[in-house]
Amino acid sequence: MKFLKKIFKGFVIFLVVLNLAIWFSGNTHIYKGLTDTYFQGRLKPTIDDPDIFYNRVLHAKNTKSWKESPLMNSKPLSEQVNESNKVFGTKAFLVIKGDEIIHESYYDGYSKDKISNSFSMAKSILSVITGIAVKEKRLSIEESVQSYLPDFVQEKDKDLKIKHLLSMTSGMNFKESYGNPIGFMAKAYYGTDLKELTKGYELEKEPGSEYSYLGGNNLLLGFVLEKVTEEKVSDYGSRMLWEKLGMENDAKWILDHENGDEKTFTGIYATARDFAKIGKLYMNYGNMYGEQIVDSSYVIQSISPINVPDVAGENTDYYGYSWWLTTYKGSKVFYMRGILGQYVICVPDKDLIITRLGQLRSKEKTKDNNAPDDLWSYLEEGFRLIE
Repeated sequence: MKFLKKIFKGFVIFLVVLNLAIWFSGNTHIYKGLTDTYFQGRLKPTIDDPDIFYNRVLHAKNTKSWKESPLMNSKPLSEQVNESNKVFGTKAFLVIKGDEIIHESYYDGYSKDKISNSFSMAKSILSVITGIAVKEKRLSIEESVQSYLPDFVQEKDKDLKIKHLLSMTSGMNFKESYGNPIGFMAKAYYGTDLKELTKGYELEKEPGSEYSYLGGNNLLLGFVLEKVTEEKVSDYGSRMLWEKLGMENDAKWILDHENGDEKTFTGIYATARDFAKIGKLYMNYGNMYGEQIVDSSYVIQSISPINVPDVAGENTDYYGYSWWLTTYKGSKVFYMRGILGQYVICVPDKDLIITRLGQLRSKEKTKDNNAPDDLWSYLEEGFRLIE
């Protein structure tokens, strides 16, 4: 009995010391990670949990629904993509030709009205919102970030421009380790003070000289947008993007705390149909329903390769202003991408948009070092369905 008491006492002391270490080291985000992820039987964030975070709504107004082709779903999905959907936990698969949906499938209780986490597709949407602010002449991508955020970027780092945040060529010493529970990205995702978290970083490389995929760039960009628009990012995005595109459903953007800042590198919860409209806007070079929402020149810049070395020394011909780029069967492709297999894939010369939402993506990159293998199966299926 005394032995058990000693073990219990030692365990209590261990817990007290551990909690003090967590608290005084500034890693209290671990509690949220434990309660909302690990204690729920998961090893990573999921796609349908917007309400474990405070969030702000992007409002759907003046809804304009997608047209449905008279032949919608007349062609069954191939065995290959059906198998891929099972393996990678697809929840929504949408194929649009021109202005019409030609295929729409949902799985595991999902529907056209159910919202799901964008994860890093939010980076592309943030780029679109930046383009709107540029069109409104609220800022220029050639301006110094330091001029807007002197509390975040030092005077010596004034060569850092807004375009460097968009293209992931900032040279800032943020870190992008998703496996580290006390790393920058874990603190950003589960933490409660993004502005405090993002202070104290500096340039370690010349801006524009190297591509390095860092979510901290998106946080700085969000703070710039908040400054120049005098609105929270999702409020501005709601008014200038969501409403203008006639979205069919409200969306949610997760925040660091109540009435706080958007986690601008992730966490827009929207439907497959509404995510697809972002792709359609860029397929139309920034025009929707006769209104030029983003300047065409900005759209072209956004979906053009930045062509600087990446951290491996390879040319970055696969990334623009927060949009991914590739080619398929001779067609240029630009797309939004999230870490768990969220895609909005745009093929301009085929007038084709493919939206896929799900719980997993392929870990293999056998055809292209910068594109997960499951991307090709969705492209192949989209091409087959429009034949």
